[in-house]
Amino acid sequence: MNPSKVISIVGTRNATEYGRELVDKLISDLAGRGYDLQIVSGLAYGIDIQAHLAALHHGIPTICVLAHGLDTIYPKLHRNIAREMSDNEGGMVTDFLSHSVLDRKNFLRRNRIIAGLADAVIVVESAKKGGALLTAELAVSYNRDLFAFPGRVGETYSEGTHYLIKSNRAGLIENIGDLEYCMDWQPVTGNPECNQLRLFTELTPDQQTIANLLQKEGESDIDQISLLSEMPVNRVSPVLLSLEFAGIVKCLPGKMFRMI
Repeated sequence: MNPSKVISIVGTRNATEYGRELVDKLISDLAGRGYDLQIVSGLAYGIDIQAHLAALHHGIPTICVLAHGLDTIYPKLHRNIAREMSDNEGGMVTDFLSHSVLDRKNFLRRNRIIAGLADAVIVVESAKKGGALLTAELAVSYNRDLFAFPGRVGETYSEGTHYLIKSNRAGLIENIGDLEYCMDWQPVTGNPECNQLRLFTELTPDQQTIANLLQKEGESDIDQISLLSEMPVNRVSPVLLSLEFAGIVKCLPGKMFRMI
């Protein structure tokens, strides 16, 4: 299996009901988008196991990264869950040999794999110190996109995520829409043409021309749009800006444009 999108979800072992609900809601929404997706976490208590369970429930392949060899599962309580993951296009990953000594420092070492496998790392609840923050720092060092859910002010397990957000290490997300916007992901389900036709009913002729062009061509830069639309660049530019403000067109890196 070679998924097109991989998300690592990490957080405290002392997950609150709020944190577990965030994980369940996010994965439920991801399942409804039709992405070719894989969820990665560490099989630990709390947020990790909640991510694995939610992925299994919604039929999303999920991988756990172990801090020991494949000859054992820790915690033992999660043995059957790990087996179910392996039976459903997921599995277990480790760089430790069988019969390795189960050492606390191994759990910190394995976090580099959790970060490295992902396109995006999401932190859901964390104290000021802990493995989730280490994974977050590794994600930043690997140039992975890092996100964190905000929590309640003054709560112990919101301090870590708030630190990541305040220090600009992580982007703040509240729902799947925020994640999709930041990652520039487009759902593959539904009927986008219906939404686009509804949006286009009040477009000006120039806006309609460029919108139709982008719908046909996909991503295009401003020079190509000018050429294909037979409009000068100084006329195309404000039209693109108005479409962007209307939430119809998205400006991508390199001054590329495409339909949302």
